[in-house]
Amino acid sequence: MDVLTSSSSVSVAVLAAKANTVIVAVSAMNRGIRLSLKRATVLVALFLWLLFGIGISDARGECRVSAYDLTARVSMIVDGDTLQLDDGRKVRLIGINTPEIGRKGVPSEPFAQQARNRLIALLGDQSIVRLKIGKDARDRYGRLLAHAFTVSGESIEERLIKEGLGMAVAIPPNLLLQACLFKAQSLVREARVGVWQDSYFSPRQSVSLTSSDTGFRLVSGVVERVSLKKEGSWWVLLEGRLALLIAKSSQPYFNERQLQSLIGRQVVVSGWLVKRRLNAKEKAKGYKPFLVSIKHPASFLEPVKK
Repeated sequence: MDVLTSSSSVSVAVLAAKANTVIVAVSAMNRGIRLSLKRATVLVALFLWLLFGIGISDARGECRVSAYDLTARVSMIVDGDTLQLDDGRKVRLIGINTPEIGRKGVPSEPFAQQARNRLIALLGDQSIVRLKIGKDARDRYGRLLAHAFTVSGESIEERLIKEGLGMAVAIPPNLLLQACLFKAQSLVREARVGVWQDSYFSPRQSVSLTSSDTGFRLVSGVVERVSLKKEGSWWVLLEGRLALLIAKSSQPYFNERQLQSLIGRQVVVSGWLVKRRLNAKEKAKGYKPFLVSIKHPASFLEPVKK
């Protein structure tokens, strides 16, 4: 039941009123390190993946496009959702966020190395990728935003999501494969595969968030208040320490009445969680110290039954 989407939205069913529970998803940026794409490394990555115990399907899946914008050779795998082409351009995959590779002494998140190794295996010995560039072609870091496909036409984002190595995200206007990616995710969530069965990715509670929780996270809490100003930002305030921001540019994707219906309901938010820098006046007014920016109703996922 799509209860947050306006008539102008292209969202799939993203919110369900089951057991008076709602789940929200958000996202985070990954950083990476160089990795050789030599044949031996690919074989080792594939062996490790098979050892990990999740089956690899030869099916092309449902996420397809009629034509590609670019076919190129990959020179470096940064992490599970970022790669670098031979010409030096970095590509951030659209529609997926994979666990973050560790850096500066910080350990990698669970499944981060598996996601990167699986991406190497999917590209094959020749390390060739086909790209469908997004309507919004660059992110704020200058990286090319694109859907990635193997030489045989399989969606790399769909495969990683199906194998529990990443979470689907929807960031307008790059919504071309949103429906099929979230469909793939719903199945793997039900099966509790990969990230969906690891306690590290279980929802944090909005009442007890700390600075260590920032990044790509699932956060759970009851909605206290919804503020929908006509000429300003919209806010969904959760109990405790979390505020959800819907900027004016994202508001056409949402239904106001359905947002108001969230008051008093439990939600789970997954995504880019940041700690706000509040001044003394803002703190005195009770502003929430943590923030997640919600850009699309697909951030609200159908709850998984226990």
